[in-house]
Amino acid sequence: MTTPLSKTLCRIHADRPAAARCPTCGVFYCAECITEHDGRLTCAACLAAERNQVTAARQRERRLAVWPALQLLIGLALLWLMWQGVAHLLLSIPADFHDGTVWK
Repeated sequence: MTTPLSKTLCRIHADRPAAARCPTCGVFYCAECITEHDGRLTCAACLAAERNQVTAARQRERRLAVWPALQLLIGLALLWLMWQGVAHLLLSIPADFHDGTVWK
């Protein structure tokens, strides 16, 4: 059985009657302690936790956005190294190979 709102007190201010209940944590708060955010009532602790989650999600998204650029740079570096390897291989071929004297 639940307690009616008229008989509950604020968790922070024990001398004040509760005005609302936070839907996230379920604790009763007075009108001074509860706040409206995005069209719903919430307490400051739940609002801070929600903001921290959003901030952490944005930071993860930023880190993930860097990954494709890093992959592109690594791919270009590998391509350049392969190009250099082929160039060194071609330069190591002796000059008489091109004269046709090697085949005689």
